[in-house]
Amino acid sequence: VTTALLRKSPDYYTIWNVRRIILKEGFLNNADDETTNKIYTGELEFVQENLKLNPKSYWMWNHRRWCLESMSQPRWDRELAMVGKFLEMDARNFHGWDYRRYIIRQLDLKDKEAKDKVLDRAQSEFDFTTTKIHQNFSNYSAWHNRSTLLGKLAEDMSHEEREAIVDNEFDLVKNAIYTDPEDQSAWLYELWLIGREERSISILGSSVISFHPLEIVVAFDETVEMRKPFTVSTRVEHVAIPLEGEWKATGSDSTLGSVWIFQQAPGAVYGPTVEIVIFSDDVCAVRAGSKLPSAVCYELETLNQNLEDISGRLERLVVGQNLMYDVTKRIGPISGPDGTLETQVVHPKHRVTSLTESDTLDGRVALLEREISAVRELVELEPECKWPIQILSTLLSELRKTVSIHSTHAKVIDDECIELQEKLITIDPLRQERYEDRRSQLVFDRETLQIIQDSKRFPEIEYATKQPRNLDLSMRGLTYIPISSYLLHLHTLNLDSNSITSTRFMRNLLNVRRVNLSNNLIERLEGLQHAPSLEFLTLENNMIAKWEDVAAGFVFWGEGKLGRTGGHVKVLLGNNPVVVNEGGEYVLEKRWEDVGEVGVEIQWQSEELRLAEEALLAAEGEGGISSVLMDGSRRVSTTVVEFAGVAH
Repeated sequence: VTTALLRKSPDYYTIWNVRRIILKEGFLNNADDETTNKIYTGELEFVQENLKLNPKSYWMWNHRRWCLESMSQPRWDRELAMVGKFLEMDARNFHGWDYRRYIIRQLDLKDKEAKDKVLDRAQSEFDFTTTKIHQNFSNYSAWHNRSTLLGKLAEDMSHEEREAIVDNEFDLVKNAIYTDPEDQSAWLYELWLIGREERSISILGSSVISFHPLEIVVAFDETVEMRKPFTVSTRVEHVAIPLEGEWKATGSDSTLGSVWIFQQAPGAVYGPTVEIVIFSDDVCAVRAGSKLPSAVCYELETLNQNLEDISGRLERLVVGQNLMYDVTKRIGPISGPDGTLETQVVHPKHRVTSLTESDTLDGRVALLEREISAVRELVELEPECKWPIQILSTLLSELRKTVSIHSTHAKVIDDECIELQEKLITIDPLRQERYEDRRSQLVFDRETLQIIQDSKRFPEIEYATKQPRNLDLSMRGLTYIPISSYLLHLHTLNLDSNSITSTRFMRNLLNVRRVNLSNNLIERLEGLQHAPSLEFLTLENNMIAKWEDVAAGFVFWGEGKLGRTGGHVKVLLGNNPVVVNEGGEYVLEKRWEDVGEVGVEIQWQSEELRLAEEALLAAEGEGGISSVLMDGSRRVSTTVVEFAGVAH
């Protein structure tokens, strides 16, 4: 029955599962070796017969693996020949390529003690990909397989041999992209060949936001997960002791974030000095490949607790033997004469390509400039082709990592990358949102240069010495805020007339007082309860349509995610669909009043209309006001409506 069903519908995976159960519990149960081998051989022949009809069936390839792995002496060499014939029929069948890699792994395991045999097989497979690529440059599976083999072959090569093979690969890629610049296969292989220079995680800075209880903020340039609590120590009566407390990330998930806050435990006592030590293995980046390059220490002097007199920023120290916390427990002995770690710092190799490295950035810069020049030529020849433009933007971004963020060269690169994204939006509208987000990242980086600076440990970055209090990012075409931790010290932020869809970024704006988000695309309020200093929020002319989407922004406003009470905030929500959808301003005010009073004043009417009506009512006088309210044709709200954290 299963045989008949599978011949009619080979993708019916449940039948394949049933067939295996029948074989295991029936025909194979207590069968001798000869019978078992005959059954599995029959299954392989059955699968091969059906693969000719549908060579891209996941379940048939899976069943074939099961048969081979269950056999006492599978013929892997015969399987390699078989899959080779299928790839002759269709060289782009990724099922066949995946199965071929599986067979090679099994053969390599069989010959794991014979390294030369394994390398010879890898070279043979590499040559096989060369043949298939020359037959058809648009064979992504062959390019991918080539990348997995090249790393293995290069393991025992000298630096010169690696450079020679890389040059050959670039020549092959050039032939492919000039033959068909619209095909992505060779472009993606070139990106792999060039590789990406991953930026290290940067600690932007640390500052104190409260002394009673003690609350200290540490900001990163990307979202990180805390693997181990950062070490906080203090000195009480000349004795260094750990300071008890808890670390939390801002936002809905207190285990992930770019801004972390230490809150002193009740009853804990701190002395005149507090130190924070963050080790490289304390944090893990959400972005693959990023890591904190070395331990970092910050020191806080607690004698002056007037935040109006001091900046609140903690001093960054060199990690060494003079710290209160014995860092040798985590990083080993310190041999420097001054007790620092500088003598132990291992200067990392700089990536040149995926296969080559250098002690300096010169090789990387030369390679990128060469490839950028070549891609520019192709862009001029094919101005409406998206792939050369995308690759040019990526290569320019890689080149930017090699220069100071405040250099003229960096600004020129940023401007060109923004122009390239705008061109991609025009010629590839199906992926418009992707290009808009990339453009937003580039614009944000350019517009926030006054906030950050290069660290002494290049390419790390940190907060600039002087932080602006106001930032105008209106009419920049932003779709989101890429790194909200940059904005930690702002008091006023203008984001009017962009295309921002979410307010989640506000969870990191611990010091912001006034935010203008009018004329955006926001549909739901989120993260506002984590901005305890917020006083004025403009959200007019957005897309908030439901009562629940308003209420969500102020849940727990009174108690606060960070354990502090939110102050009084005025929110302007005029010209949002919610006003009409929920029955008008009067209904919403009554509904808001029923919730309670905790400090959120909502103005449902647009500010422009409110001011116009106030002016009209003032001109009419008290009698005019009375008549207006009586006939119900016009209404002005004078009630301060506040929202309680009890409603969910």
